[in-house]
Amino acid sequence: MANITERVPDDTEIEAMTSPRNSKSGENLQHKRQVKRRLEDYLEQAQLRKAIGDDDFF
Repeated sequence: MANITERVPDDTEIEAMTSPRNSKSGENLQHKRQVKRRLEDYLEQAQLRKAIGDDDFF
């Protein structure tokens, strides 16, 4: 019977997986993070407006 264990990567391995390999991929990663942050802010505002009953902006 095979013994399967999960291995959690340490901080240096996580940094290596998430760091870009060149400047272009770094710019793409930064842009994706900014877009995601703006989308999360927009969705949070929409949820707040819906919660207070001000959902006429849709």
